[in-house]
Amino acid sequence: MLNGFKSPGRIALIGGESEIGLSIVAHLAEDNAREVILVGRTGEFGMDITEKGARERVVHDLFGNGDLDLAIVAVGLLGNDATKSPADNLLAAMDVNYLSTVHFIELLSERMKEQAHGTILVISSFAQVRPRDDNFGYGSTKAGLDFYARGLASKLKGSGVTIKILRPGFVKSKMTAGMALAPFAITAQECGKYGVQALRSKGLVTWAPHILKYVAVIFKALPSRIFSRISHR
Repeated sequence: MLNGFKSPGRIALIGGESEIGLSIVAHLAEDNAREVILVGRTGEFGMDITEKGARERVVHDLFGNGDLDLAIVAVGLLGNDATKSPADNLLAAMDVNYLSTVHFIELLSERMKEQAHGTILVISSFAQVRPRDDNFGYGSTKAGLDFYARGLASKLKGSGVTIKILRPGFVKSKMTAGMALAPFAITAQECGKYGVQALRSKGLVTWAPHILKYVAVIFKALPSRIFSRISHR
């Protein structure tokens, strides 16, 4: 349950190595969070998220020692492994970013409904706004995740369970190391602050940084020819 400071008592970070996720947790810890569980590739709650049985086991274990107040879902794969073919990279990104993550969120939401409270923060991406030649595969997986999260948020109204969506733009991190910076790039530490804002917001979606909300409107409205020129710069 929420503690006396109106902060979540038990937090699970799904994607325990995520710099964005760890930054969000760090900022929440300043508000006296009681317990933080890192769900990564190794450790007590370690798993390969692409394995259905592992997802079911970890969700069962997360609720084994009491209620879970907040789950931060910060799982992501760019799908740019130079050792794999484009088709295999796409398949891997689809599996991690959409199929496995959506199933995991569904399992979390079902257990949170049983306890009648809880929040799930889903890390989406600005890339889902409109397909670009250089990342439409990754963007499509995030678009699917974003679509699902918005639908689940509506379905869960009145259940005591809340969905929040964070849509970062380019985040400077290990995941994006070596890539050309995009406009309005932020650090993982800065993104963590936006994640906390998302949790405190009354709205469903929070952009990181906030200006991307208006950039998205412009991107969607641009004629295809102009958008294509901008995307290739």
